[in-house]
Amino acid sequence: MKLTKRISSAIRAFRSFEDYDEAKWLEWTQGPLARSGIRVNEVSSLNISGIYAAVNFIAGTIASMPKVIYRQLPNGGKIRAFEHPLYDRLHNKPNSSDLTSWQWIFTSIVHKYLWGNWYTWINTDSYKNRELIPLLPDKTHIDPFDRDVYITRTEKLKYIRIPRSQMLHIPHFSFDGIEGRGVVYFARESLGIARALDEFAGAFFGNGVHPGGFVEVDPGMKEETRKELQKDFNEKYRGLGKMWKVIFLAGGKFNPEEIDPGKAQALESRQFSIVEVARWMNLPPHILRELSRATFSNIEQQGIELVIYSLLPITTQIEQAMNIAFFDEEERRDHFIKFELKGLLRGDLKTRTEFYNAMLDRGVFNADMVLDLEDMNPQPGGLGQVFIVPLNMVNKKLIVSPQPLTIESKSRPEIESRTVQIVERRTSALRRKLTIAYKVQFDEYGKRIVKLEVDEVRSAVDSLLKKRGITDFLSWLESFYPEFSKEIDMQAAPLITSYASAVLPIAQDEVGSDSDISIQYQDFQREYREYFTDRHIKSSKGQLQAVVAGAQEAGDNEAEAVLQRLEEWEERRPDKISMRESVRAESAFARSVFGFCGIMKIKSIAFGTNCPYCSALNGKVIGINEYFLTKGDFQPDGADKPLTVTSNRSHPPYHDGCDCGIESSN
Repeated sequence: MKLTKRISSAIRAFRSFEDYDEAKWLEWTQGPLARSGIRVNEVSSLNISGIYAAVNFIAGTIASMPKVIYRQLPNGGKIRAFEHPLYDRLHNKPNSSDLTSWQWIFTSIVHKYLWGNWYTWINTDSYKNRELIPLLPDKTHIDPFDRDVYITRTEKLKYIRIPRSQMLHIPHFSFDGIEGRGVVYFARESLGIARALDEFAGAFFGNGVHPGGFVEVDPGMKEETRKELQKDFNEKYRGLGKMWKVIFLAGGKFNPEEIDPGKAQALESRQFSIVEVARWMNLPPHILRELSRATFSNIEQQGIELVIYSLLPITTQIEQAMNIAFFDEEERRDHFIKFELKGLLRGDLKTRTEFYNAMLDRGVFNADMVLDLEDMNPQPGGLGQVFIVPLNMVNKKLIVSPQPLTIESKSRPEIESRTVQIVERRTSALRRKLTIAYKVQFDEYGKRIVKLEVDEVRSAVDSLLKKRGITDFLSWLESFYPEFSKEIDMQAAPLITSYASAVLPIAQDEVGSDSDISIQYQDFQREYREYFTDRHIKSSKGQLQAVVAGAQEAGDNEAEAVLQRLEEWEERRPDKISMRESVRAESAFARSVFGFCGIMKIKSIAFGTNCPYCSALNGKVIGINEYFLTKGDFQPDGADKPLTVTSNRSHPPYHDGCDCGIESSN
């Protein structure tokens, strides 16, 4: 027996029962009867175009959002927790079947909106091998005798009991916060009217004959003529495309026919039903392609409202439910799930940019705050924590003022002089904060480059100096360092370029210049990188050559002497590079900006606790092309011994450990 016959026989047998109730059977299979006379259930509601479009939009949009498991970082940032066992399940493949993450989320959202409950079974045989299996909402429910257990029925009529700890349950609208009700439950009357209007329209256009008028003829018409007329009538005037044509027979009189106004109003009501569905689904009508009241000026704003008031509440509910279901209490301290909504707001990027610029310019936000609002990580080394304010607004924490300045205690010239000092010190202190933030990156660079260099030299000591002798080793130094200079430039270029770009606007703001000096500044950056690399090469090669010569002269083992120097490099040189190069870069780039902006004089300033040399130079003013120190010995008052200056110094550092800076001067 064919399947259809077997089903028909079963239905007839069911209806033959004495207690068979036709109304209950129809309610169970087709849904309750609405006042419009139409039955609507969760499946048949999708025949309404507005419901289908709304559910398809919401489910498809949320399913298309990136679904990411994040791990909280100690500094307040976050990174994607790719290592988490559920990351791939959530992001790509929820279980071992061919179901994709997109289809799982899409189907679950449909269940949530129409039936009122999203059920996903977290089936597991171990922590690392969990599967997310969607369950049919009309076949799953909470055990009324044990609220901590869910019962689901399979296609083979097998009942499975699932503990609450293995169930992701997200209700839609709920009176008790646990069991949900879908849109169809509440909107059945509105949806019944919508379906009734659809059926009326189908009958009105498909089955009715609606001429534009009638032609009366003599009553004594022959049978043959009547049949011919009937055939001709059906061929020419029945159907949607032939409505409202005038039926014409020779010898007749025309009588016009008008459409029933009630029918016309019913057809117009179908458009209103779309607005009704949009209201039930909490969507703006234009999403359902109802654009009668939309304009180009408000569509973008409605798009933003869609994200904030329609999608955000849904994703927040899903995120919180997943966090509870997927993570234990310990994991929830530093792991969380996020649906990324920022891509839906890209249309309003201009407004967000203007807001961020205003907050940054007033010192209300720093760069890290903006990055956090954009769901991005903070800048490394604390660089993004620098607050920048206009030159005419003073940050009190950056003012170095040993004594408070008051109108009563100071004369007008003294007040004006002190005000200039405050502004100058504030701007230079801001640059120093930037340098401190970048010091971490200089330190990381120093460790990387020293390790690479030490490894190469140590290998050459083992293969050349110990086995072949001094000549081969010194010859290797001459050939190695020109090649190693490329590695230094490659490692240092991103750091120097980034730091120089950060110094430029601060230094220009110090002198109140908005000149375009980008070309000159880029040329100086290239020159500085060459100088940076050359200085490192000369220092390293000179030290190694001196160590070998000293050991040879003293009769010591040259290889052991070089290895000892390499150990010293590993221990101390990264810190020296970090301190010396960060201070040198700050002063060099600031001095270049001052010069390109037309500043003729600069002044040396000391920060913190100073040595006698830095104290003696503090406040010293020189021409932009002059030197604070010239080659030779420098021994100011209070210094126990002279400072040997190996080259002319136009800016700090003046010696190892020096943390002085410069600022423009009148």
